[in-house]
Amino acid sequence: MLTDQLLSALSCQRFLTLNEVCKATNIDRLIGLQQLKILEKSQLVEQRFFAGRHYFKLNDVTRLESDLGKRTWNKLAQRKMAIRIGQARTCYHHLAGQAGVQLFQWLNQNHLVKESSPAYYVLTNQGKYVFNQFLAEPIQQTHLQTCIDFSERLPHLSGTLGTKLLSQLIKDDVVTLASNRQIRVNIPLACWFKEDFLERKNN
Repeated sequence: MLTDQLLSALSCQRFLTLNEVCKATNIDRLIGLQQLKILEKSQLVEQRFFAGRHYFKLNDVTRLESDLGKRTWNKLAQRKMAIRIGQARTCYHHLAGQAGVQLFQWLNQNHLVKESSPAYYVLTNQGKYVFNQFLAEPIQQTHLQTCIDFSERLPHLSGTLGTKLLSQLIKDDVVTLASNRQIRVNIPLACWFKEDFLERKNN
């Protein structure tokens, strides 16, 4: 029963903190942590320690979202800060918010990035080639850094490559920095890595 409650809260398919999971299920924090550790050992749940907090997410992406999962995520999605800067913003010196998460998902879907193990991502050879074209410099790194996005609760690209990418997007006027960490997207994400766009921007 306890396991079902935890999995139900996590069926929103987002990273939730320990406190958020326990609050959604009305479970004591220590008991919740113990049970989530058991689920992690059973490979039902992925855990990441990020920015001083334990985050948990289902490994089974095909699990249908329950009513509890919907309520849990809807409550987080309605946070004032998440609404105000959720579309596109800076996170340190890289792209975050919906735009940052959608970009990372696009990189995965187009096989430029792949998950080598839970929470660990690598740049594929095709990814190195595309980023080489986009940034106009050789890309040597393979392992990628990611953040758990504050508003979307899914990974976005960070680290050195994330910083270089945002700098290039600003330089090419693809995005524009606005006030209070917000970013204005000038060109749709779907165009960013297309060959004709890369050719125009590099000429």
